[in-house]
Amino acid sequence: MTKTKKSTITLSNGTQVELNGQYDFKKSYTDWMTTCKGISSADILSVGKEGEPKPANLYLQLDEHVTDNWVRPNSTNKGKQQGAFKLLAAINESMTTKKLYTGKDLKEIQKFIRRVLVFKKDNSYNPQNIYFTRPTKFTGSGKDLEIIDDKPMEIYGHYADDYFKAKYPDKKQAPSSWYNKAKNTSKPPLFQALFGGTLVTTGLLDVLVEAEAQIKNMKITHLSFQPARISNLAGIPSLRKEVLRILKNRGLFNKGTPKYKEIARILEDVSFVVGDKKNSNEVEDSADLSGLPNEIETFSFQKLTSSTVGTLLATVVGKEPKKIGEYYLNIRGKTVVPETPKVKEPSKVKKSWIEQLWRD
Repeated sequence: MTKTKKSTITLSNGTQVELNGQYDFKKSYTDWMTTCKGISSADILSVGKEGEPKPANLYLQLDEHVTDNWVRPNSTNKGKQQGAFKLLAAINESMTTKKLYTGKDLKEIQKFIRRVLVFKKDNSYNPQNIYFTRPTKFTGSGKDLEIIDDKPMEIYGHYADDYFKAKYPDKKQAPSSWYNKAKNTSKPPLFQALFGGTLVTTGLLDVLVEAEAQIKNMKITHLSFQPARISNLAGIPSLRKEVLRILKNRGLFNKGTPKYKEIARILEDVSFVVGDKKNSNEVEDSADLSGLPNEIETFSFQKLTSSTVGTLLATVVGKEPKKIGEYYLNIRGKTVVPETPKVKEPSKVKKSWIEQLWRD
């Protein structure tokens, strides 16, 4: 039997979330960024002109994709600033600042996927459709280069094609897959960074699709937290059963007053079964979380205060007075303790005058 991978996330407030299932898409994102940053501008034959250098690596070039700084003068995208750089900033913030992804975050990831796919459509933002012009036909190379047909022909994806190599024999030619005569066909480095290929085997889209699947499928097996609004949890059967067991233990009370620290330790050592979606929502709210994509299976408490313990006991007991042995449960301000009836002392009867005479 294959063991399911587990991971624990600790939030800033100390809440611990145990997840069952793959939840390593952030590592995939880091690996993707590391790969892209490790591919230099020279590696992708995109260093720029003297005095106008291109960004130093593939990631930075993707980050600057279609901005006014690097857009070609005749590009239809100039000034629109709707390229990948805005998207990359949003994705990077999500991947580097968020720990536990909620249902809202899942929708954001799905939005990222839709936006990345825009760069794969038949439009000018698609890196496959970055175009360059060259003569239609030529022969020879270097000093022997001869243009046979000087009619401009468009090349899509990358400029360093066979004509570029013929014109500049000392310079590198790009892999043939990086350029093509047809739109939506080539696989230049920017496209591979987004969608994968031989240069970047796992593209950004692959990472986002992986994130979507893992967030959808993750199981929240356990939540450990310091509760707020604990009274809302009193109806959860597993917790209620434990509280009723505590109420039967006279040793945990001193003349009806709870021994709060002892009770807190007992409750903190128990893992409670959540049960259903409604209860899961109550636990989620009590942990000051919202919109988790899946139900919580079990939970436990951290650092229960005397006030919190008292609230829980009083909520389970209800408004009617509750006896613990011969004493009533006494939680100041939260339970009703009936007053003990006062016993009247026998009234002193005035002695008769005959009794007075006999005494004298």
